[in-house]
Amino acid sequence: MAPVNFYHFQNVKGLLVKCSEAGNVAARHLLGKVLLLSSTQLILSKCKNNGGIPWDLLMFHCSIHDLNVSAQNSEVGSFMTYFCPSQVDSSGSSTSTRLVHFEVVKLFLLNGSHNDFIEMGVFLKYYIEYLTGDTNENSPLLTSIKLLASRAHSVGSMEKLLKTKEIFSNYFRVVRNYLEAIEQRDTTRASSYGTMTDGQYGLLLNMYMLKCAQIGVHWREPKNDVNFVDALREDVMDRLDGAYIDFCLVRAVTVDCFQHYFG
Repeated sequence: MAPVNFYHFQNVKGLLVKCSEAGNVAARHLLGKVLLLSSTQLILSKCKNNGGIPWDLLMFHCSIHDLNVSAQNSEVGSFMTYFCPSQVDSSGSSTSTRLVHFEVVKLFLLNGSHNDFIEMGVFLKYYIEYLTGDTNENSPLLTSIKLLASRAHSVGSMEKLLKTKEIFSNYFRVVRNYLEAIEQRDTTRASSYGTMTDGQYGLLLNMYMLKCAQIGVHWREPKNDVNFVDALREDVMDRLDGAYIDFCLVRAVTVDCFQHYFG
């Protein structure tokens, strides 16, 4: 689902909703994303009408390109209303397959990968705000969601570092070049570390220095030591395992908080 095309799925009579109501797991997962994006679109529309857009949504503006939506009378509002508990209960059939929004989002929380939460973390936050009116950043649920997205980013950063040995070796050289630039007081060179993110860079730098301290060598010594690079990569792999476990634990806490809010 390309983010800019999610509008095609905002149709209660469409195939996505029909497959979801029939029990298709993949369809429900995608529907969860559509619900998160739809509720965020309504928040964006309201913010625009009030004269401003939250800073953490500006970077996701490409995902929601239509802000000219009335929160009361739009197709998006009707789409979200379809999944409200009151609407489902009023269907009058004991065999109704109508889904409730929080049931779909709960499945997304339970089954989503860390990449899903990297992609949808901010939208999950605004889904909660839209439905509960809770804008307190320190509330248990919003805090858990923020922490879950952070843990997902940590896992994702380490996975990219470890994609291949060649990629890891390239990142290793970037960190070494930085240390050499610092030693030579070359601030221009030191301020640039290529395609690495701050998280990847900080992690590898810290673990590199720690590894040197553990084996009792100066940071200059393992410059061309393949065994050292391989051992450092193993250390990062161990850290990745721990990060993924931490991600799963935070997910469990988030699901518990979510159930407390929605049942």
